[in-house]
Amino acid sequence: MISLFLDFTAEAGTQTSANLYRALDPAGPWEFLQNVPLLGEQAVYNDSTAPNFVDVYYRADGAPDAAEILLGPFQTTIGNVWIRDPLRPWADVETGTCETPAAPCEEGDPATVWLGFGTLTYNVDAVTPTIAGSETAASLYDRRKNHEGSFRVLTRTAAAHQAFYELITAGGPLFLQLPLVYDQVDIVVQPRDIPREYLSEDQRKPYRLWTVPYVTVDAPLGPKQGTACGNWCYVELLFPTFAQLTAAGGTYQDLADCTTTDPPGDAGFGEGGFGEGGFGD
Repeated sequence: MISLFLDFTAEAGTQTSANLYRALDPAGPWEFLQNVPLLGEQAVYNDSTAPNFVDVYYRADGAPDAAEILLGPFQTTIGNVWIRDPLRPWADVETGTCETPAAPCEEGDPATVWLGFGTLTYNVDAVTPTIAGSETAASLYDRRKNHEGSFRVLTRTAAAHQAFYELITAGGPLFLQLPLVYDQVDIVVQPRDIPREYLSEDQRKPYRLWTVPYVTVDAPLGPKQGTACGNWCYVELLFPTFAQLTAAGGTYQDLADCTTTDPPGDAGFGEGGFGEGGFGD
């Protein structure tokens, strides 16, 4: 994930919002990400779907006075498989691996285990009508579809399978990012019906196996519902107005970098400068 600080205060005019774009080259082509509202001509944006292991550039086009700022290059790496919701970054799940000679599973760690892909099928997009008087059929075809398939995840604690359920419950596409060793580019997938299996006859034990069949789809387009560490409904519950946030000593930067809030289900509301109790350690 790449965290951006958009600052138009040194640019000509007064900007109240900006269209944000991403590219792998400073000359483009540019991919539109989102319209970002500005407060005091500034904003923080967390790009949870940025590609890893390559240079990434950003362009922000301000409005209404048309100022432009360029940011980058940035480059991030990952060591584990991430399963993300492009529009709900607070629900993203990082998986781990275990049961190898070098890294055997410890009790409950990692809590969520990536078990890999099933068979991947690249479906044909063609029809083959018969031709009267001919021994062969015609072929009307177009580009072969990207794959459909499945992946499996093991959750080993009650908190882990609740987190995975939160990830899939919205029902929309998910974004898979894998380390380079898997030789799989980033893909957006639409899950189908997802079975959850109990792995012990004693169903009080928390091990659950999730098999996620999917088809590869285009990325969804829309505003993100919160930051990487909290959804906006949760933030509004804590701070109904910006004045209440600032009165508690917080800023929008604190929301973006997780100083103020953690996702629902975490203990407390994050570490930081709010003292002990509900908003502190």
